[in-house]
Amino acid sequence: MANLKKCLRTCIVCRAKLEKVELVRLRCENKKLVPYNNYGRSFYICNQCLDVCFEVTDETKNLKSIKKLEKSLFRECKNKDEYLVQLKEILTHVRKSKSL
Repeated sequence: MANLKKCLRTCIVCRAKLEKVELVRLRCENKKLVPYNNYGRSFYICNQCLDVCFEVTDETKNLKSIKKLEKSLFRECKNKDEYLVQLKEILTHVRKSKSL
């Protein structure tokens, strides 16, 4: 009998190895973040790291986490741009579609 293993993917921010269902898959296209559309190179970000974007309660406490997320996006997309704003827009769209 075959021993089937679950495929794990790595979050680019925290480097945690998780299943695909627990991650959001994105890619950079013309200096913009877009959801993955089965074409080109992509990367994964876990839901726990993405929640840092939406937490606004204590800005000084989350500043280190936000900087880490931003740095990971800069490294992956190979340039510096306003990726956190784009990421928030994508996530609100993805979360609205999942709730419907």
